[in-house]
This record gives sequence, structure tokens and C-alpha cells, in this order.
Amino acid sequence: MKSIARHYVYWPEIDTDIEGLGRECEACRIVRDAPPRSSLHPWEFPTAPWQRLHADFAQLNGKYYIIIVDANSKWLDAALIRSTSAIDTIQYFRKLFSIFGLPVQLVTDNGPPFQSHEFNDFCKKNTIRHTTASPHRPQGNGAAENAVKTIKKTLKKAIYEGQDVTSALCRFLFQYRNCEHATTGVAPAVALLGRRLRTRLDAVRPNTSDIVRQAQDKQVAEAGGMDRTFEVGESVIARDYSSRGDKWTEGQITSKTGPVSYTVQLNTGNACRRHSDQLWPLKRNRLSTPHLSNNELSDYDNQSRRSYDNQQRQEPDDKNLKSPMTGKNEKGEEKDVMNSPNIKECEQLSPTNQCSDRARRALERELRKQGIEK
Repeated sequence: MKSIARHYVYWPEIDTDIEGLGRECEACRIVRDAPPRSSLHPWEFPTAPWQRLHADFAQLNGKYYIIIVDANSKWLDAALIRSTSAIDTIQYFRKLFSIFGLPVQLVTDNGPPFQSHEFNDFCKKNTIRHTTASPHRPQGNGAAENAVKTIKKTLKKAIYEGQDVTSALCRFLFQYRNCEHATTGVAPAVALLGRRLRTRLDAVRPNTSDIVRQAQDKQVAEAGGMDRTFEVGESVIARDYSSRGDKWTEGQITSKTGPVSYTVQLNTGNACRRHSDQLWPLKRNRLSTPHLSNNELSDYDNQSRRSYDNQQRQEPDDKNLKSPMTGKNEKGEEKDVMNSPNIKECEQLSPTNQCSDRARRALERELRKQGIEK
């Protein structure tokens, strides 16, 4: 219109006047094109997972599916629902929120379920800010629209291949949540749950707990030692690390603080925590000291050694053995065993029954070393 007018007439602001005439034309307004598309304005990326959710419905073969996607973690969820009524929609969201918690914001379209009084009341009671996109503009809820498109492709593929739709949907969601997202570069499961979902392929990888357990079992087997357990109320001899006390002090087990640690009430009145390696059971056996005080332990050990010496003297002497403590070696030289350094060292051992056994074994080794024949 403006081009034709310029060929015949001209006056100042002719173009403006022609445009105003076109705007006043009702028929022109009816068939007018849409304005140029505005610049893209993306949603703000949430600072934490499960803060803003996008939801929408999908319909396929007469069945309805509700689909939600988390704007931060890109966690995708889809479920078959009976209908798109507000009651069924609220029931789905109530179950979903019981697992992951309440979001801060929920973005939907302007469908009847989301505009109902029941759904808005449900959001208000749960402090959820319900935001709707512009009517007849699905791009405003683009995250949910793209999720609907992806879910529909999965369902159509399962129907074409004759698979069970529910099983195919579950398998797709399982793999989708475990794969790195193209936008965030992080798997939705890792972003939302902090870990990857375990799959059958994880059985190929070695289990860290099994490796550690095997190493610990090997360490225990190579360490040797013996198992010692004590009961509450049992009398023991505990290692005393006080500067004024004796090396070993009698006491009683009052509690068990760990697999091999105990609380001991000492006879001195003090309570201490000791490892099983720092305790002796207070009973007569080859692995414990006799029920004697610290002052009597030395006399008991000397008496045991003298008893052993007397027993050796009462045995019949061999022709080459003049006394239990003297004899001839392989060269025929007579040796005094009691003056050997090993025997003197054995006399200086700690006064315990176990030390007496070591002294006896050292004595027997010394007899064999000196070549004494019985």
C-alpha cells in the first residue's frame, strides 16, 4: 500500500498515516501475522536439586502418563495414572513428595487439573509456589514438553517391538538416571542422590569392601597370637602404667568397651581401660600367673625353680652325668651348667609363672648345648 501511494502522491509522514489506516482496518487485524519472536529468556538454574519441578501430561493409546523433571539434577520420572483429574494428580504428587521431599516451585501448564481448586489448595498447604506457563504457549514449560516427547518415543518403540510398556518405561528411566546429562555433565542420580545407581555391569568391577575384608583376614592370619576374652566380674591382673604403682596390679573387669578392650577396676581404687594384651586372667594355668600378690611373685618363681632342681637331683644319674647341674660334653670336658650366662639371664627374668617356664626351657637347652647325656 505504501509503495503504491509513493508512485502517485506525497505529503510529509505519508508512511505513518498509511500505517495508522491499516491498524484501524478490522479485516487487516484479523489476518495479521504474529509479531517477530522475542529474544530467548531461559529459566534460572536452581542452586540445589529438587527446588523447581516441571510437570506435564502425556497421552498414548488412550492411557495417561504424568511426567516430571527436576530443573537442577534433570531427574526424570513418569508414571501411569488412571485419569488427569485433580484427585489422581494430587495422589501422584503426594507419593512422589513422600520420597524426595517438597519442592520450592512447581511449573505446569494451564490444564484443568492444575487450575483446579483442590490442586491449588494442595500446593498452598505444602508451601509450594505453583507457577503456570502462558496459555497456548508450550515453550514456557519447555523442560516438561521435551520430557514428554522423550517418554512418548520410548513407549512407541516398546509397542512396536511388542514389549511390555511398563517394563520398558522402568528400564528407560533406570538407564536415563544413571547416564551423564548433556547439559549438566552429571548423571541425574549423582546430582540428586549423590551416588550412581547400581547396575548389573557393576558386578564386573571389584567390590572395595570385599578387597578390604580379604586383606584384613590375611593380616589377622599372619599376625598370629591367641584369642583372649574376659567376662564382666572376672578377676584379672592388669598392666599398671602409673609412676608409683607396680608393673601389674590386680583388678576386676567391670565392662566391655570393645571387641578386645575392657574397663578394669583396680584394687588400688582407680579404674582404667585396657586392651586384652594388657590383661592376665587371675587363675592358675600355663598362660597366666598364680593368684599371688606382686611381692609374692618373686618368691613363687624362685620356689618353682628350686622344686625343679630337686626333682632333677632325685632322678638316677647316668654314668657320664655326675650331678644334675654338671656333666661332660662331647669333648669329655666337665661343665658347670649353672654358671652359664643363659642360666644367669634366666634368673633375672620377670617373676611370673610364664617366666619360670622360659627358665626351665632355657635350662634344658643349656643342658643339651653342653652335651650332657641323661
